[in-house]
Amino acid sequence: MQQNVFANSFPADERAAVDETAYHVVDVEIGRRIKRRRQQLKMSQTALGAAVGVSFQQIQKYERGHNRVSASTLYEMALLLSVPMAFFFEGLQNPLSPANGDLNRKAILREEFVATDEGQRLVDAFTALPKKMRLRFISLLSAFETDE
Repeated sequence: MQQNVFANSFPADERAAVDETAYHVVDVEIGRRIKRRRQQLKMSQTALGAAVGVSFQQIQKYERGHNRVSASTLYEMALLLSVPMAFFFEGLQNPLSPANGDLNRKAILREEFVATDEGQRLVDAFTALPKKMRLRFISLLSAFETDE
């Protein structure tokens, strides 16, 4: 099997645990973004699949990056998920550039957290605070930070 030059575009812990050369890094990232947005909208894989005419198992494969999403299906998903097509590609690193290892891990963790129920509750509670209180709240949370 020929080595996929895109396989090392993300840190090792971000790549598929199976054969690293089997899945294209862009397909994996697009899948992550589909999943994150679907979860933010509290939409099931079954509902998304039915809306674009595929099974929930196919949505699972898209979300893991195991299968590529066709352009027409991705376009339909963008409409259903209320995001521009660029949402799926913004910020992707050029995997052939020397800076490809500079992917901001904290940004990925932040986005994944916000997609959870707990993250959504935190965002809702924070945005409900008056602006003056938000800085105090951030200061309070900062006091709990650890150097782990």
